[in-house]
Amino acid sequence: MTIASVNWLAVILIFIAPLVLSGGLIIIAFRSHRKWACWIAATGGAIFLVVFLVVIAGSAPYFWALHLESKWFPANPKTKVELESYLSLYSKREIQPSESGWGSNHHLQAGERMTQYLLLWSAPLDVVYTSDDRVVAVYTSYE
Repeated sequence: MTIASVNWLAVILIFIAPLVLSGGLIIIAFRSHRKWACWIAATGGAIFLVVFLVVIAGSAPYFWALHLESKWFPANPKTKVELESYLSLYSKREIQPSESGWGSNHHLQAGERMTQYLLLWSAPLDVVYTSDDRVVAVYTSYE
């Protein structure tokens, strides 16, 4: 994902508008002299702030996964060590293909295993390795 391919209108509507709206309403609440206006503005500001935080918490792993993919995909890593050098902020575990989002139809050959990386501890990246840690397939299950 490049800067040119970012839909800036979506970024503004999803991230910036709720933050600006919540901040504006909270400022209005502090400057208001009428109790009812203060209460409405503060409540509205708090609601927009909570919506903003929920959107950030829910979308951050996906955007982090896209960022990491923009690094490892062009490099086309061939081994576990190479792939993991492009990953950060993740946990990992061994899974069966049936547990994979996009790799559920993969049939493991003798000596192969599937590792699931949870990027930002939430967005799954499923990788099939051989017994000598060569990359067989990569499934971007976070998409």
